[in-house]
This record gives sequence, C-alpha cells and structure tokens, in this order.
Amino acid sequence: MLEILITLIVKKSVEVILVLLLKKIWAWLLRDESFQRLNHFLKMQILVLYLDWILLKTSLKSLLEPAKENDSHICG
Repeated sequence: MLEILITLIVKKSVEVILVLLLKKIWAWLLRDESFQRLNHFLKMQILVLYLDWILLKTSLKSLLEPAKENDSHICG
C-alpha cells in the first residue's frame, strides 16, 4: 500500500515538474526575441539554399570563361 502511494506521489511530482518546464519553454519560445532570431535564421537558410541552387545551376565553364577573357585583355 505504501509503495503504491509513493509511486503515485512520484508520478504526480514528475508530471507537475514537466508541466512547469513546458510552460517556461513555451513562454521563452513565444517571446519576440525568439521569433526574431528564428526569422533571421530562416532567412539565412533560404539565402544559403538559393545560393547553392544558383551555384549548382551555373556550369563551371561559364564561370571560367569570363576570367580567361579578362586575362587575354590584360596580356594583349
């Protein structure tokens, strides 16, 4: 009987602690600063994905040709 009571008390205590932690986490996440950080992070990720897509789309030959043309104008 005592073991069951102790088990129930421990379970309830853990439940209360978890609820309090979740409330604090949600309050922290919903702050304006957190939204701004997340917004900035998402913008940076979109920019990186866009640049990656552009680099994959652009062939290496087209990047090297203007550099060779510039070298020939300098030497000639």
